[in-house]
Amino acid sequence: MTEPKHFADREEEHHLWKELTEGNEAALAALMRSHYKPLLNYGYKFIKDEEFIKDCIQDTFIEIWNKRKQLSEPDSVRAYLFICLRRKVFRNGSKLKLFRQHDTTFLDETDLSVEFSPEWWMIKEESMAERTRDMANMLNALPRRQREVVYLKYYQELTREEIAGLMAIAPQTVSNLLQMAFDYLRRNGRTTFISLLFSVLMN
Repeated sequence: MTEPKHFADREEEHHLWKELTEGNEAALAALMRSHYKPLLNYGYKFIKDEEFIKDCIQDTFIEIWNKRKQLSEPDSVRAYLFICLRRKVFRNGSKLKLFRQHDTTFLDETDLSVEFSPEWWMIKEESMAERTRDMANMLNALPRRQREVVYLKYYQELTREEIAGLMAIAPQTVSNLLQMAFDYLRRNGRTTFISLLFSVLMN
């Protein structure tokens, strides 16, 4: 039986992580190549400054490399990188005063808020311009934690446990937030939207 791709990918990630901690620069480069776009996409959800996000990603990998001898192997490399980037975005953004007070109040990095845009959906299907705008509007109407859980679960394909670790909440809370998000969409009469959402995300 052929091994599912995501399991094979995760095994490769853990192999590269082990090589990285042993000082293999090629392993570091491979991890950067495979995770750069997901990290850029994730960071861009918090602040629309591509150069700033690129700098944060670079700083994240530099820190990992510099601390490689002290690092233990994470359960999920991608989830670990997301956590590191999330913290880096908050800390660097706060120092540079990139987060404006009238946008939101940032008490700590757990308050960062994901924002969906039509362009995010267009990555998956360019012919769905009108419907992608509807999707973005509906998802952005969700409370910030529900938005991020939906994004991490269905776009970044993280598990419930990985999302819980990333957002510093209990796994059951992740399930509850997902349920509340879909209950909201159903209450607003968007059953066709939900079907479309799953068809886009799961392809």
